[in-house]
Amino acid sequence: MTDLALSALTDVILACELFFLAGMTFRLDVERGSPAWIWGLYLALTGTATMLGAIDHGFFEPIEHPGNPAMKFATRAAIAVATFTMLVATARQFLGTAWQWIVVGAGIVILALTIWVNWTSDDLLALAAGNAASMLLALVLHGTNLRSGRGTLVMCVGILMTIAASSLLFSGGNGLFGLGLYGTLHVALMPAVLVLFLGGLRLRRTRSPGNIT
Repeated sequence: MTDLALSALTDVILACELFFLAGMTFRLDVERGSPAWIWGLYLALTGTATMLGAIDHGFFEPIEHPGNPAMKFATRAAIAVATFTMLVATARQFLGTAWQWIVVGAGIVILALTIWVNWTSDDLLALAAGNAASMLLALVLHGTNLRSGRGTLVMCVGILMTIAASSLLFSGGNGLFGLGLYGTLHVALMPAVLVLFLGGLRLRRTRSPGNIT
């Protein structure tokens, strides 16, 4: 199998895992708009981006189909929106109303800029920067709120695992033998997203306190 085929195959497996975990999150007794519910939306949107990537790598990119640039953009746009939902979930979990408005407003600006940059150029770095910023904010807030019980160590571990896996893209290597770089990335993300799901189980399941709407 080619590296593209392996990337597509592992993308499908990862997407199925994410959709399953998102479904498990929504089945819980969570209020719509709560941090836990928005975290489930993050998992679902990440699964959508992963499945779009699988379709692109499996059907469009190998034959240099004219729709390849559009599919690549759709994949990255879905990742950007997923990153924004992570930011909203984190803000609603930890911040008061005023700070929620500030952080979410900044997130909207970053989301718009990221989508525009990826529409006008093939810039993976801009996407990675926005994702890293949201993850680092979540890591800091979970870490500093461990004693209060609002933060969770499991989420911190999941975020660190995700960052470590994602760093493979910028390592300059070719991934594990027989998997390729992207196949290795997807396999490394499989346990990471499971830990993120487990961390999401500790998020607040009601909208209040700190409602921004």
